Amino acid sequence: MRAMRVFICCAMLIAGAADGTAQTRASAALQPSPRLFERLFRDCAGCERVGALHMVIDSPRLTDGWLARHTYQANGGQYGDNAAIADFWYDAVHRRLITRSLVLHEVEDPADLRLGRAPGRFPNDPDFSSVLEPGTIVGLVGFVRWSSNGFGSYFAAMQGAVRDSGTGYLDLGTVTGKIGRTRSGSEYSPEDLVRHVRLHPSGQLELGYDTNPEARPDAMLLVRGSVEVEGSLTIGGVPVGAPPPPPVLACGVRSVTGRGRSASAACDAGQLATGGGGTCAAGEMRGSRPVVTGEAPVGWELTCSRDGTHSAYVICCSR
Repeated sequence: MRAMRVFICCAMLIAGAADGTAQTRASAALQPSPRLFERLFRDCAGCERVGALHMVIDSPRLTDGWLARHTYQANGGQYGDNAAIADFWYDAVHRRLITRSLVLHEVEDPADLRLGRAPGRFPNDPDFSSVLEPGTIVGLVGFVRWSSNGFGSYFAAMQGAVRDSGTGYLDLGTVTGKIGRTRSGSEYSPEDLVRHVRLHPSGQLELGYDTNPEARPDAMLLVRGSVEVEGSLTIGGVPVGAPPPPPVLACGVRSVTGRGRSASAACDAGQLATGGGGTCAAGEMRGSRPVVTGEAPVGWELTCSRDGTHSAYVICCSR
């Protein structure tokens, strides 16, 4: 932080010199207050690190007296982060920034908000030889409640958790307000987050991921509108809406012997001819074809080059 203070001081001096000529042309030249840097950086009485400083900009609630009482043990009381409202504050005790809102804009590049976690020893010793264990929460974006004691714990959050060395999960959790036991077997208090929804690396969305099996809502999914499903739907292990299997055809073969130059075999009513053939007792086979009535094949006919006792057969299947 001392290096940051030196950097900001130099930047202000350079800006002041560059504006020297402009001051002769503008009636409202920039004139920093002599107490600018005194008010920008404040002593951190509650810090364990020697020389650590708070950085405060336009935050009237963060008085010197308030900051002097802000310690690790102060959270939850009137001098903790739960009671802090600041335009900009680098909290040197907890090593975090507190501000009102954050807007990220970029040009010809995506604006990033990246959360990461490394194994090791807090705060400055990452272990480059290790990886995070499966299930470890890397970071979360959460929403907190407000009470007479100020800002409180999370009531809802979006979490990123490790699956393996290359993939992870995206979880949605809420506080249930009751005690219970998750689907995975861990107990939770009324103020603990329970992960109800998990997005898997494959794209599968799992509802009720860690919801207490004994406290599930009547409907895990409530859709106020239309639903479109491209694919099968399985309920209780039974496919719903799947196309019916093709009908099983009952088939049989019928043979007929006829005298002359042809012989034909016919199917019963309600059957279709799916194939056929035959043999010529004399001469050569001149034709072997289905007998069609309307547009449906209902028999089979065999034609030979000479008279004789010829035989024909047809394969008949129920419609």
